[in-house]
Amino acid sequence: MPKKELGEILREADLVSETQLAEALALQRTYGERLASILVRQRILTEKFAVTYLGRQLGVPSVDLSKQEIDIGLLEVIPLELCERHLIFPVKVEGTRLQLAMSDPMDHVLVSEIEFKTGVRLAPMIALESSIKNAIVEARRALKAGRKTIAPNVQRPRESEAPAASSHAPTAAAPSPPRPVPPAPLAPLEERERAIFETLAGAPLLTTPPPAPAARVPAVEEVQTILVVDDDENILKLIQTILQTRRYKVLTAKAGREALAKVREAMPDLVILDGMLPEVHGFEICRQLKTSERFRHIPVIMVSAVHTGWRFAADVKEKYGADDYVEKPFDPADLLRRVEVLMNRAPAVPADSEAAARQHLKEGVIALKQDRLDDAVAAFKRGLAIDQFNDMLHYYLAMTYEKKDMVFHAIDHYEKAIQNNPDFYDAITSLANLYQRQEFWRKAVEMWELALAATKDESVRARIKDHLLSLL
Repeated sequence: MPKKELGEILREADLVSETQLAEALALQRTYGERLASILVRQRILTEKFAVTYLGRQLGVPSVDLSKQEIDIGLLEVIPLELCERHLIFPVKVEGTRLQLAMSDPMDHVLVSEIEFKTGVRLAPMIALESSIKNAIVEARRALKAGRKTIAPNVQRPRESEAPAASSHAPTAAAPSPPRPVPPAPLAPLEERERAIFETLAGAPLLTTPPPAPAARVPAVEEVQTILVVDDDENILKLIQTILQTRRYKVLTAKAGREALAKVREAMPDLVILDGMLPEVHGFEICRQLKTSERFRHIPVIMVSAVHTGWRFAADVKEKYGADDYVEKPFDPADLLRRVEVLMNRAPAVPADSEAAARQHLKEGVIALKQDRLDDAVAAFKRGLAIDQFNDMLHYYLAMTYEKKDMVFHAIDHYEKAIQNNPDFYDAITSLANLYQRQEFWRKAVEMWELALAATKDESVRARIKDHLLSLL
């Protein structure tokens, strides 16, 4: 049964009127904020209810920033510029982890990137977008005023508001729209909100995050996953249909970068790979898989209509490490037979390969921070020998080569980091600056255009646009 939307739950509980909900939805379309943030700023919901509901829906811990006094010394660990770019804010250290308020705590790539950059273990928590923005504004004010703590609060009473008044328009500085808003009956509202929590997930609201659910044992047909890569939609559908007759789970990709991303994310049991692909050549993808300790166990069947003959098939197996080679057009029964032979003999993935790659990354970052550049290069290379698709390893290796004035080595690894993660903003801008310093103007423009697409921060986008105009 699909989960109900927040607006629907609130209407059924009579926590908002039709008019209030319609107006909040209109503001959501205008400003692009989450409905919860708008309802809190409208004084219709309490922040505690909004973030706890969102945490329940996402299955992650929540943090009510309106109840927090935050030490802005934490911004030495998570810089304010990073907070603005990604809508995050450090809250406090709890045990060995730093609690991090996030508008999207499910962005695991961002969490890993920040952990690697800072060397700090994070505990991601969902918070209201509006609260995080308030925290950033308050932090800037505190830094200017020399204060050491802040207390962000979306629902802080306005100075122009008399406590006993029935309605007041917001002041000009207030973030909510200019309309009369009656003060919310906070005590009764919290009681009604608590009743809604009792029914949201069939269990009472907990003061601590619920334990993670037990791992589900997948069904047999889900265990074996095959990634099919081809830029021809008809071929993709044909192979997908063939494989699904044997109850394989089939993933598809039409281009090289998409294929690389899905290999990293899904760790398929087998890859059927067309030789001629956009962006990254199919044979090159095969070579990268087969020279990577983390992925070399995955069987690869190369498919091609251009390169034919047993001699070429033998060369592909020898040079690129392909496990089998099929010419187009192929016989469906023959393709299935080859798949099943490889599935039955595929070795298990090394259990500690990912952990080993992360350890080498950590060692390299420490060496880089201590200016032991040769040690850093060696550590990052050890990591890439395990996992050639690790964008962070490529990024930090490129950074190290750049410090060693090995410009073209740096360019190569920045390019690979972006190839593996096309939205890797820091790698893109680092490469753009490097191209610019080497006076490769066209490549610099290309990278700045890519950076423009990779960021959603409008102030950053404006600066990039101005910079592009200066280069053109």
